[in-house]
Amino acid sequence: MELATNAAKYGSLSVPNGRISLTWSDVIDGRVILRWLETGGPAVQMPTHRGFGTRVIERMIDQLKGKASYDWRPDGLICEIVFFA
Repeated sequence: MELATNAAKYGSLSVPNGRISLTWSDVIDGRVILRWLETGGPAVQMPTHRGFGTRVIERMIDQLKGKASYDWRPDGLICEIVFFA
């Protein structure tokens, strides 16, 4: 929800041609990998501070013994979330 809200306000969903791709995979060792990819939106810059939404995401993922990583590419955010099912 937080990623979608931010994409609608600032990212790829804030423009008509922007797109989101959400994929997931179940790895043999029990990990689940979610990958959020934004394309076609305005130029992206890495935030200068961690906002409330980022802290919420990280705390939720921590509870699942997982990890979230962010790649703030100029053409769109890639967020990868890994946790154990």
